[in-house]
Amino acid sequence: MDTMNLTENISHLNELKKDAQVSQKKGLPFIMASVLIWSMILFVQYMDLGQVTKNFYTFMCSCYLMPFAFMFSKMLKVNIFERTKNPINKLGFLCTINQMLYLIIVMWAYSKSPESMLMLYAIVFGAHLLPFAWVYDSKAYYLMSFLETIGALVTGLVFGNAITCIFMIIMEIALCVFLFIENKQL
Repeated sequence: MDTMNLTENISHLNELKKDAQVSQKKGLPFIMASVLIWSMILFVQYMDLGQVTKNFYTFMCSCYLMPFAFMFSKMLKVNIFERTKNPINKLGFLCTINQMLYLIIVMWAYSKSPESMLMLYAIVFGAHLLPFAWVYDSKAYYLMSFLETIGALVTGLVFGNAITCIFMIIMEIALCVFLFIENKQL
């Protein structure tokens, strides 16, 4: 491949990425939804239930991702279900779905180490943000993926589930703010 073709291909890729960033507002509806989900999970942690039941309700909270993301997409005027020929949009959705595969590890913890399940859930959540740093050319996703993953491990081991939830809520709110700023710069 000659240099001219390579330059044209990179330029086209960057145009596709920019289109995805603008049309999806860098995934902001999903991150806003995650603030609500982590808040629900925090509420579950304060319920007077056994650990296994809390873990079950924690999994149930994640079922609200799409309805909450849809609600926020309407507020932000983003069509998260738009059928598009842009492969970057498809990649972004695939990165979101990819987290579901990692939840198998969390499901294992549900039965083998119930007290660690929430920490592992938070670690998986934080780690799944990393590919969005490339998809959306976002320093915020890059930084927060590492901070959330390491922070979830530390807060989970040292302080327990409720503090881990509070940490995740704070991190997701910070990510929302950073994404609002990045979106304004587009």
